[in-house]
Amino acid sequence: MLFEFSRQMKWRLALAPLFCCASFNGQMADEQQFDLETYWRKPLAEQGEPPAQWTSAERAFEAAACGACHPETFAQWQTSRHAHAFSPALVAQLLGQDAAATAECLQCHAPLAEQREAFEAARARGLAHRPDAQGLAASGNSCGGCHLRHHQRFGPPQRGTGATGASPLPAPHGGAFRTSFFERAEFCSTCHQFTADTAVNGKPLENTFAEWQASPQAAHGIVCQTCHMPDRAHLWRGIHDPAMVAKGLTPRIAADSEKVLFELTNSGAGHAFPTYTVPTVVMSAVALEADGTPRPQTLRTHVIARRVHFDGTTWAEDSDTRLLPGQSAGIELPWNGSDRARVWLDVIPDDFYTTQVFPGLIQTLPARSEARRLALEASAAAVSSRFRLYETELRRP
Repeated sequence: MLFEFSRQMKWRLALAPLFCCASFNGQMADEQQFDLETYWRKPLAEQGEPPAQWTSAERAFEAAACGACHPETFAQWQTSRHAHAFSPALVAQLLGQDAAATAECLQCHAPLAEQREAFEAARARGLAHRPDAQGLAASGNSCGGCHLRHHQRFGPPQRGTGATGASPLPAPHGGAFRTSFFERAEFCSTCHQFTADTAVNGKPLENTFAEWQASPQAAHGIVCQTCHMPDRAHLWRGIHDPAMVAKGLTPRIAADSEKVLFELTNSGAGHAFPTYTVPTVVMSAVALEADGTPRPQTLRTHVIARRVHFDGTTWAEDSDTRLLPGQSAGIELPWNGSDRARVWLDVIPDDFYTTQVFPGLIQTLPARSEARRLALEASAAAVSSRFRLYETELRRP
């Protein structure tokens, strides 16, 4: 099921090669000739042979090698979801798939061709379940996936000056080519916008870029990087991070003599909240007894989620109650004879996996298999990812 979920949602690109990524003598296309679609043509091509004069550090693809000169960025990346894109949940699924199916998933989860080759080499040795044997694949979406093409490094405009194009030579690893495309929302869309052929009820299963295009944030020049990479921090915080979720929402919690009101507005996310089909967010309000325990049958809830299911052949949408930018949802709770009430928001980032994916996957895997062990580990991590915001107790005025 997890593999089908990923495979059905894949980008399928057919893009012409419009831009020669780089040469090693510094004679490169200028900013105006850079083409984003060619840069993200998938699957990414192998890097090929590096210049003979380069040191081993300049030839390396490992994130730790990049971290030797970029320690702060490397430390940030290590805490990110990108660094853990090659997760136990993914590996548990891939162990039962062939190389072609694996390659589709890795286009976003571990995009370098060399990462795919490393995983298949580990599989051939019977060690694909072990991170220490997966080589480059284990680092998931690391530095090279975004910044490396044919051994040439690419990045955003120079800090301070805003300079673009090729950096002066000589420089380590042939310098870098700087382009403003790294600061545009389109850069992120290759993995965060699925194509129309994945649409369920008229909407792709992940539709983040299209949601952003229709948002007030897009109209005001607020892009993905503004919120998810502030000051170029390689953190990419999202639905799993309480502070990031709270930053995108505005709660209104109030009480009068008749009722309690709990209202939530998507005031800061430049896309639907939540933007994809995995998380579930639940608003709750309950009347309390004098001792603070919930009064029976007074609980009111409102679910914010896009609920889908896969029947083995097709996807279907059960409901979509997500909040588009500026939209609100609310609960009104009568006092029900009580003088106290409590409201709160439960955020369940991995709800689809814990309720629909892992139970079936674990059941189908052999009892003592590495795949089952990894799936159990992933299931436990998914359950523990939930958190609560805005818990507040109110008294009747």
